[in-house]
Amino acid sequence: MKVIAKGFLFMGLLFWGLGLIYSLSKLIALNGLGNLFEVQSPISIDTRIERDSLDINIYYTYRVEENEYSSEYKMFAEYFNQCEIDTIIIKYNTTFPMVSYIEGVPLKIKRQKTGIFISSFFLLFLLLIWRFSKKDKWVKTYEEVGERPWLYSDDKSIKNPWKRLKADYLKSIR
Repeated sequence: MKVIAKGFLFMGLLFWGLGLIYSLSKLIALNGLGNLFEVQSPISIDTRIERDSLDINIYYTYRVEENEYSSEYKMFAEYFNQCEIDTIIIKYNTTFPMVSYIEGVPLKIKRQKTGIFISSFFLLFLLLIWRFSKKDKWVKTYEEVGERPWLYSDDKSIKNPWKRLKADYLKSIR
């Protein structure tokens, strides 16, 4: 049981740690923490805007040095109107050309900051649970569950616990 608990902890730490690294690296590449990278407007741009009653979807494709990159923005129409954008200007990172944003719409930066916050919260949560919980009590509790006679039928010939529970239930309703 300790191995299973450690496995789940490791998987959780790995998942939320990779999420934190991804969000932080994307935020840095978008110049969300300062002007670390040079940004330019691409020469060749294709944009398409789809409007719903509530949403605006902006799809754009741009070309940099024979490579074609595409991205999209999905946002509420109210948010787009708050940004007060007359023309859509695409900017891309010259070091990492696949990273781009629409000038005047900080939506991608906000998403990365939210990702950093959520990942950090769950990493801290997992670490605090692992540090301050009584792991031996957990292991003892979950090992005892398998030994409770009222959960399983007396018929030990049925190996699958779900089938034993179903067989026991069917006996009780007859």
